[in-house]
Amino acid sequence: MLSPDDSQIAYLGGGGAIWLVNASGEAARRIVAAPPGYSLDETLAWSPDGRRVAYGKRKPDEFSIESYDLDSGQTNAILSDPKGASFGWARDGRIIYARQEEPPNETSSNLWDIRVDPRTARARGKPRRLTNWGGYLFDILSTGAGGSRLSFVRKRFRSTVYVGELEAGGARLSTPRRLTFDEWMNWPTGWSHDSQSVLFTSDRGGRLDIFRQDVNAPVPLALVTGAEERRDARLSPDGRWILYLTSSDTQGQRQAAEGRLMRVALRGGSPRLVLLVPGYPALSRVAAAGESPGTALVGLPRFRCPAAPQSLCVLSEKIQNQVIFTAFDPFEGRKGELARIGAPLADSWDLSPDGRWIALGPGSGGSRIRLLPLAGQPQRDISLDGWSNIQCVAWAADGKALFATSWASKDPPLLRISLDGEVKLLHKGLFHVEDPIPSPDGRYLAFGENTMESNVWVVQNLR
Repeated sequence: MLSPDDSQIAYLGGGGAIWLVNASGEAARRIVAAPPGYSLDETLAWSPDGRRVAYGKRKPDEFSIESYDLDSGQTNAILSDPKGASFGWARDGRIIYARQEEPPNETSSNLWDIRVDPRTARARGKPRRLTNWGGYLFDILSTGAGGSRLSFVRKRFRSTVYVGELEAGGARLSTPRRLTFDEWMNWPTGWSHDSQSVLFTSDRGGRLDIFRQDVNAPVPLALVTGAEERRDARLSPDGRWILYLTSSDTQGQRQAAEGRLMRVALRGGSPRLVLLVPGYPALSRVAAAGESPGTALVGLPRFRCPAAPQSLCVLSEKIQNQVIFTAFDPFEGRKGELARIGAPLADSWDLSPDGRWIALGPGSGGSRIRLLPLAGQPQRDISLDGWSNIQCVAWAADGKALFATSWASKDPPLLRISLDGEVKLLHKGLFHVEDPIPSPDGRYLAFGENTMESNVWVVQNLR
């Protein structure tokens, strides 16, 4: 970011710190480093007089705009708002910033401003809302002369459910076809027992609800809706019940203190509590402002059920710095601890169809999938030579392989991984592939694919 007098450049450099360098590229010096537990955003802005540099400081559920005084070396906070994001410092002294909307409208953000004292760089008054738009997010704000012109990147995320047929024993996937044809966020979570319908979570009603769509049907059927969020729907082992997670106490936060695991009859009726769980998976219809979109559920708790009737399901909960796996019955609740793991905590896991193994994703940068036994077998590791950044793992219907997705800046892959480590590339996505879900008969594979639209816009006379 070039200073108003074109003499200096501020930039985010090595170690995530902010640096200054003169216009010729010489005399670089570090001015601000991120405190422990925080990161600094790439967004930087000069004060109109060129005496201060404003920057964004972030950690989970926190965001603040602060300024650094070039004369004194002192920093001060201008604004603290966990929903805040990219910003600009207008020539008329205002900080104009993007603010993500509260649930259930996290797919939208709007512009706000706050006046700043030119002498102290402290806020004057309260933030003021400038726009009431919807359907997209703001990024990379930049203000023009006089503060009347604002440029920004307008981003919009979509998530679509696709279904493909597995061929050659699951080693090949036919060209996937689109199942959902709307503009909402849709994440697949399970299948009907007859392998003819996909269960998925969608925000098409303004909040996350549960839907079912036949593989050859044009539109979905709402299964569970209401005032509360409902997500991660999966069938009980006997196929009679839909199990799901819910919480009515998110209060605009990314993670509530307590969630509930519920059941409802497949043919409808009143939901019933199965058990209470600590925490609730973080909101991720879009990720927090300034982050990349992630999977439909971020963090714990999660649950999975095996295919065999009368079997127990498995719940994972994070308690302090451990993940505890607990068996539960859809009617009787908790049945006892099965296993626990410490750091590094897995980003993704799945239960084998026979309920005897848990496959643990390796987490960011990892290249091994861990198989955690639940029936006394020795632990196993699957080495993924040449593949890393595995994000989602899922067992094949026959329990003889795994499906996985991997983060990549280009052509994100959907993989099939045999238990001896042989990797087959099934599909290349456009932006982000997530949540592979094989049908119980092994014929189909459903998965979600995120896409992003991004364009530069200019607003005139923003007052």
